Amino acid sequence: MDLSFRIIWFEDVEEWYNTTSRRVTKYIKDKNYKVEILRIEKASEFHLEEYQLQKYDLLIVDYELEKIYDYNGDKTIYGSEIIQTIRNGNFVNDILFYSSQGFEIINQVMKQEALQGVFIADRNNGEFLEKVKLLVDKAVRKADNLINIRGVVMDATSAFDNKIRDLISIIWPLLGDNESKIAADIKKKILKDNIKTAEKLDNKYPQINRENIDELLNERDFSAIRQARLLSWCIETDDILKNKLHESLKKYLQLDNGGENINFFERYNTDIIKYRNALAHVKNSPSDESKIIIGEVDGKTVIFDQNLCETLRKKLLCYEYVLEDMYNYIENSL
Repeated sequence: MDLSFRIIWFEDVEEWYNTTSRRVTKYIKDKNYKVEILRIEKASEFHLEEYQLQKYDLLIVDYELEKIYDYNGDKTIYGSEIIQTIRNGNFVNDILFYSSQGFEIINQVMKQEALQGVFIADRNNGEFLEKVKLLVDKAVRKADNLINIRGVVMDATSAFDNKIRDLISIIWPLLGDNESKIAADIKKKILKDNIKTAEKLDNKYPQINRENIDELLNERDFSAIRQARLLSWCIETDDILKNKLHESLKKYLQLDNGGENINFFERYNTDIIKYRNALAHVKNSPSDESKIIIGEVDGKTVIFDQNLCETLRKKLLCYEYVLEDMYNYIENSL
């Protein structure tokens, strides 16, 4: 599981689906996930080979799915047929099987069809949503392990690195008279901060301008933290961009202060980069108290637990929205 919780939902009743899916979506979003629900309204159009079911965290299947009328007579496609197809395909996803006809009919079908690894619920009472919540919680607990969270953080921040480079690329031609100052600051304050790479990059880029900025950004030694600092400088040169960034940071990070002095690099470094670096070097081994310590951030010991997982997912989603918001704003303004 990454930052998205994915569901396939077999349901043919529009109004009930719309109302209930909104409640399910809210519950999952409150756990700091994006939600992707693929609704299959016509069971006759479901073909197992067209879906990568291993990517889905939960399957929700109604009992009575679709009535088909043809020259051979009426036929009803039942959810139990879909479940058998899925299990015969060796997929082990959690499945919630439900019916408006009540718990007893579902329980009877389960026994008759010998369905395995399937949870059941009555659609017409609060049990359905409670079962969905239990299965969501189960999937989240399973995902909240060090190896998975480390992968989520690395994948998300790799995408952020790309977006930050894209932002610098589209802002750089807009710098005007500020280009020479920022170019000089790159040499004085960024390239000089690492003695091992300073001379190499300094010699390779005697002048930094719009002709070679993309090449510099793609240098292995021009690290993510350097790119984030450069983006912050670029945005600070333009009051409109600066105000837009502050607006986005306040919105998505839910900052309640005035926000006039928000610095993107400082926030991003504290919220994201320091945790990424800690997770990149941690070993999956407990301390003496059976707690996994991922290291120190700002002088404080960080323990790997469910609260940390929720915090990291929330921050990753926030910065995904902030960077996307900024990119779309600039693209639409050009």
